[in-house]
Amino acid sequence: MSSMYQALLTEGALTRKEKTLLLVGLFAARREEKQMLYFVKQAVEEGNAVTEMAELIASAIISRGIPTWLSGIEAITYAIQLSGDAQATKIGKEVDAFSSQQECIDYYQREFDVLPTWIQYLVDYAPDTLLTYSNLRTTSLRDGAVSRLLKELLLYAINVCDGYKKGILIHKTNAISLGASVDILDEVKAICIYAVGIKALWNDEESKA
Repeated sequence: MSSMYQALLTEGALTRKEKTLLLVGLFAARREEKQMLYFVKQAVEEGNAVTEMAELIASAIISRGIPTWLSGIEAITYAIQLSGDAQATKIGKEVDAFSSQQECIDYYQREFDVLPTWIQYLVDYAPDTLLTYSNLRTTSLRDGAVSRLLKELLLYAINVCDGYKKGILIHKTNAISLGASVDILDEVKAICIYAVGIKALWNDEESKA
């Protein structure tokens, strides 16, 4: 095992359990299934349940779409094989579904203070999509088997790896509001560097410009 890999998975602001789970979710979102499956084994060994893995991967659908889930089902299947646990465990409270555009608008104003342009355009030009997406978003990002914080950290990592500035800003801000420290964000960036190289560091820095 390389020294870089050993350093990556040391206990820190994030636990080994959390780091291995994030790596599974990150590689699922990137559709890099060989790498994803490698970390499934590590994640199971660190105590991650199948339910946790499935819930974290599902949270990335709002960022990278259903292809994330199509790759992720391979991770879930492998985790079931490794753990022998095929029983889904529902954890977390039910989230009330939005039934109107105004409820969606009120939600995003609470989330972002000012209604983002990308939401305003859904209101103006794709109101049916707004309702469907908003219900998916709130369901995916609720606290459940996996905390909303870890889900926001995954979405932050996905966008850092891709260099998508708007996504970096949204999910970094959300993570900080949920209690993410500088040390936690630095450890997530280390995971991104492991995944895509040093460009991950520049991607996050450039998002501040």
